[in-house]
Amino acid sequence: MATRVVILILGVICGISSSVIPFDDSDVGLNTVEIIENHGYVCENHYITTEDGYILTYQRIPHGKNDDGSGKKPAILLMHGLASSSADYVNMGPNRSISYILADIGYDVWIGNSRGNAWSRNHTTLDVVTDNEQFYDFSWHQIGYYDLPAAVDYILSVNGGDGLQYVGHSQGCTSFLVFASTRPEYNDKIKLASLMGPASIMEYHPNEILQVISNYIYDIEKLLKKYKIFELPLIEKLREIALSVCTNPENWDLCGVLFDFVGHDEAQFDTSLLPVLFTNLPSNFGFKQVLHYGQQIKNGGFSQYDFGREKNMEIYGAEKPPAYDLTKITAPVAVYYGKNDGLVNYMDVKTVISMLSNVANDYLIPHEAFNHIDFITATDVVDLLYVEMIQVMQKY
Repeated sequence: MATRVVILILGVICGISSSVIPFDDSDVGLNTVEIIENHGYVCENHYITTEDGYILTYQRIPHGKNDDGSGKKPAILLMHGLASSSADYVNMGPNRSISYILADIGYDVWIGNSRGNAWSRNHTTLDVVTDNEQFYDFSWHQIGYYDLPAAVDYILSVNGGDGLQYVGHSQGCTSFLVFASTRPEYNDKIKLASLMGPASIMEYHPNEILQVISNYIYDIEKLLKKYKIFELPLIEKLREIALSVCTNPENWDLCGVLFDFVGHDEAQFDTSLLPVLFTNLPSNFGFKQVLHYGQQIKNGGFSQYDFGREKNMEIYGAEKPPAYDLTKITAPVAVYYGKNDGLVNYMDVKTVISMLSNVANDYLIPHEAFNHIDFITATDVVDLLYVEMIQVMQKY
């Protein structure tokens, strides 16, 4: 496997830039499984039941395109961000999306889907429609506390290994920090965690609009409860509108408002990818996930969900929710971040890094404009990030 990584790295050094690899228009309209199979890779659906009854659907690429599948392969789990799905890790196509690259260099690749998204809307007792309020009564805390332990145990039982590597983007990092700090017994099962744009502490949150909104986060929570809105509504309609509006070059200035949130780096974004992206984006999610982030911006620190003084006393035995103790994370953690990330300020990332006891890599992306979605969609993401990530992964 190491030999193939060297070949990949030499290819980049010799000028085979990921930015010249064209997107495949045939992926438009396909879901994660269909996209993977469209490129000639094997894809399996696996169903994982959590301790609290959620049934998660994970996709697995067990081996590379030109591999017969024989031989034991190290397992790796990739987790997506808020409002996303496993499609994040396949949208860019082979040679650019990291899932294919990892499969081709010898990994057993598992791509997660957090509870409540398009792939994980089942439960042992709750119905996502008739029990909508109860079904979506979770934030990213439950994703870290319940989903990830169940996934790690399941993947290792199938793979047969004694540990796995983890890759997270945005909320995928949030949930890992929750997981490894509140379930410290699992640290020994994580060979390396690679965190891209780790959303957690938000003392220096760069987005002024979200800062203002966060001041009213508890009022917003009351309104959502009053009108019984627990998940982002009309998801399919939103994707339909995005496809029809944002794929029209005449409307790009309007749709470019996205960069006001994630950070402006239009040079690293190829608009020809939009039809593929909006096929599966946004995915379903619960508003409680957003509210929890809003609490972090308003209150500072990195803490469990704030239910209000009375309920906090009932649940936590204290008026305020407890902070996550990141010093309990003993697994090796590699952290990757951008200076122009509009959702995760690099100074907050530095604070997180200072709290971790086993930092495998502290890597600021060598591109001044690198933003929050560039980790997944940048045209030069292989050159700027993935080669570095894989070199570190190979040491574990």
